[in-house]
Amino acid sequence: MQLLKFLIFSVRLKSLDKFFWVPQLFTGLRLLAGPLVLWSLLSDHAIMAFWLVCAAGLTDWLDGYSARCLHVESNFGRLFDPIADKVFIAFVFIAFIILQKVPLWLSGIILLRDLAIMSGGLLLRKRFPTIDLKPTLISKQNTFMQMMLAGWLLLVPLLPSDLFYPLFNKVLIYGTLLTTVLSSISYVRIFIQTYRTS
Repeated sequence: MQLLKFLIFSVRLKSLDKFFWVPQLFTGLRLLAGPLVLWSLLSDHAIMAFWLVCAAGLTDWLDGYSARCLHVESNFGRLFDPIADKVFIAFVFIAFIILQKVPLWLSGIILLRDLAIMSGGLLLRKRFPTIDLKPTLISKQNTFMQMMLAGWLLLVPLLPSDLFYPLFNKVLIYGTLLTTVLSSISYVRIFIQTYRTS
């Protein structure tokens, strides 16, 4: 952690403006990882898919961390990051639907929620171009739960059999459901409040 912080601050000292692309690179890698996960799962490369999900989760942390350290946070990054999250999750859960790894109703709720948020956000930006839409805390927790669930479901077949796995599956599934519903409510409140105040 200290080494990473040192490297990022060293880059920052050399040039502040030139490194706007650093967090965007991490976000872009996550965006590209989605189709790769879908392909690897449908091609029966479960281990590759697991490591891709782990790498995507790491980039989700690295893009925000590098943006803060380099002081290159931007409206573009705040828009690009959640879009990359949702595209990545969409590819993962489409693969899960095809392979029947999660209940269809959970995948449907996740995909519909993300589609509704992206559509609502784009409509708000079209009507209010200067609006700054930031991911809510519960939305970040929801993304974390979705990543955890995806990684766990890909890891379980690689582990020895254990009676506690089904219980942990349920904890992650219903935890993901809860944060998905709560984050949906938080965004609905934001959209309504924005329209009322504007």
